[in-house]
Amino acid sequence: MEIIRGWAEKIPGFCDLPKQDQDLLFESAFLELFVLRLAYRSNPVEGKLIFCNGVVLHRLQCVRGFGEWVDAIVEFSSNLQERHGLKEPKRVEDLQNKIVNCLKDQVTFNGGGLNRPNYLSKLLGKLPELRTLCTQGLQRIFYLKLEDLVPPPAIIDKLFLDTLPF
Repeated sequence: MEIIRGWAEKIPGFCDLPKQDQDLLFESAFLELFVLRLAYRSNPVEGKLIFCNGVVLHRLQCVRGFGEWVDAIVEFSSNLQERHGLKEPKRVEDLQNKIVNCLKDQVTFNGGGLNRPNYLSKLLGKLPELRTLCTQGLQRIFYLKLEDLVPPPAIIDKLFLDTLPF
């Protein structure tokens, strides 16, 4: 907690807030920051979780304390990494940055963003919900495939084959 608090206190303007607001913001975001930092440091391919004090534990060592949550953290860690199999991840990252900048310009200058404060942040904030809906959709399609109720589109079939762990 001290490491995260120290990090938060380095954010320009954070220490200018009333102490009570600082504490409330810190306490409400602590778990999110813990998971984000753990996922960022960890090595999901090897199933290793690297904690801020340098302790490295295998996923199996964390199951007793974390339960199934550890698998969600490892999966989140995988999602933070570049997409597996990219030949030129740096070029993909550069392209993503260009797209985000174009979106920012579109929202700001052409989409009435000047009249809608924080619109880009709100728009980008919808991405996790979109990803959750996609995951739910894939689970549903996988179920339909297993039950042989509906044949999935070829692209979905390929996605399943590419993500299977065996």
